[in-house]
Amino acid sequence: MRCIVVDDEAPAREEIKYLLQKYNDIEIIGEAEDGKGACELVAKAKPDVVFLDIQMRGMSGFEVACELYKQEAYPLIVFITAYDQYAIKAFEINAVDYLLKPISVDRLNSTIERLQNIYKRNKTNSKIVIEELLKYINKPRAIQKISVYSNGKHIPLDPQEIIFVGVEGRNTVIKSKKGDYISNLSLSELEEKLKDFPFFRSHRSFLVNLEEIQEIDHWFHGTYQITMKGYSKDKIPVSRSNAQKFREMMNL
Repeated sequence: MRCIVVDDEAPAREEIKYLLQKYNDIEIIGEAEDGKGACELVAKAKPDVVFLDIQMRGMSGFEVACELYKQEAYPLIVFITAYDQYAIKAFEINAVDYLLKPISVDRLNSTIERLQNIYKRNKTNSKIVIEELLKYINKPRAIQKISVYSNGKHIPLDPQEIIFVGVEGRNTVIKSKKGDYISNLSLSELEEKLKDFPFFRSHRSFLVNLEEIQEIDHWFHGTYQITMKGYSKDKIPVSRSNAQKFREMMNL
């Protein structure tokens, strides 16, 4: 299967290409950094598969899919997303797949197997899946916010802005790109609210945004310490019970 990789971030494209190299029946024939370039490349190269990021500057992955759908020889599409729960619901049709960032090897294996099965069926299900996806594109989306507390006021915070959450004494403290805030929710309650976003419960006292990890250090007995972007002085532990899952999610 001939494929192209589309993502507006070069490191993300390199990671996907690296992960795909081990599959003998996957041939990477190109890459694009934006939607316009992706549409032009698909029209020219006519790949079998497009690995397509959803959250891109300019044209989103949704909009690119719409354009590709108009082409006579449309490719299979594997969407890559971090936290779009509406898209995830659309993709659970079990034909064209999605990958949730950070990409796990086991999940990618499942995706490649699914692609192989669809490809053998001459892509007959691809159009059906994209038609189902289009129903979700213009659907009004709920804006999920996390309410935090600062200076006597409640402030709505976007989940993407959260770097990590920790327990300090009796308080649940949210460390974000905008600053530090107190939440009236417990860590477990926040974990449930953020389940559709790339958060990981590294320890009973910490919940981290996997996309905001800066460094991972090996620690005692096969565990790890995490340094988050913007909070280099805070060393967040990965407990022994969560270390294996963390390794799988981060491809360590």
